[in-house]
Amino acid sequence: MDKRWRTEIIDWSRILAGLMLGAMAYQLFLIPNEIAPGGFTGIGQILNTLFGWNVGFVALVLNVPLFALSMRSMGWRFGIRSLLASFAFSMMIDYLPFGALTHDKMLAAIFGGVVAGVGFGLIMLGDATTGGSDMLGMLIHRKIKVIKVSSLVFSVDALVIVAAGIVYDVQEALLALVSTYIMARVLDRVLEGPNMAKAYFIISRKADEIAGAVMKDMGRGVTSLAGRGMYTGEDRSVLLCVINRRETLRLRTLVSGIDPCAFMIATDVREALGEGFQPH
Repeated sequence: MDKRWRTEIIDWSRILAGLMLGAMAYQLFLIPNEIAPGGFTGIGQILNTLFGWNVGFVALVLNVPLFALSMRSMGWRFGIRSLLASFAFSMMIDYLPFGALTHDKMLAAIFGGVVAGVGFGLIMLGDATTGGSDMLGMLIHRKIKVIKVSSLVFSVDALVIVAAGIVYDVQEALLALVSTYIMARVLDRVLEGPNMAKAYFIISRKADEIAGAVMKDMGRGVTSLAGRGMYTGEDRSVLLCVINRRETLRLRTLVSGIDPCAFMIATDVREALGEGFQPH
């Protein structure tokens, strides 16, 4: 199969799975429990309560003008598949035959945020979006550069949550904040994938011995950086090693066994590409 077609199939599989999960999150958890975690769908939930309008229909009506204004800047491929995804998402929310899975509002906020975060993450991995406050923020930012996209998105979501607190009550607004936070964190984790790693900086008088052991025993590459202790004035190698999270204890044990006085700094790596990790 041609590589381009294989990529398209994978992308659309992700989008369809993400749409299904996103719609299930709203139908099974969020809408039945009156939890409106921001965005255009949240506006739809509020208008559904006040006037009986379909949640998906309201979100679609709000999204269409944004797509029309931003189609060219997004690129036709991304724009068209995003418009189709937005339409399909709205229809799924309104017409899929799912009912409430739980009426415990806290459980609904937690699991609704998790399932929706996974769904929206898959849609983005498929190179699409369902529009909403993110797109509105990007459009306004293009016109008024001093206003950050994140600030605009937060403002829209905050207004929706405040409105939900007025239409429903304060408890629902607080639960919407919980769900929004969980959704954002899970979405980030899906986009980052399972490829998060740890980077270690190691400063030791036995740098060569440690580097040799790491390469031989762990099969990990090590980079030596030139460093100087400003107190002693001594030149010293600083080792940089990127490893999987599950290898952290092994690395610490190896280093401390060679030099108990070694100084180690660990930092999170959101993505590692290349040999020993995910291919480019």
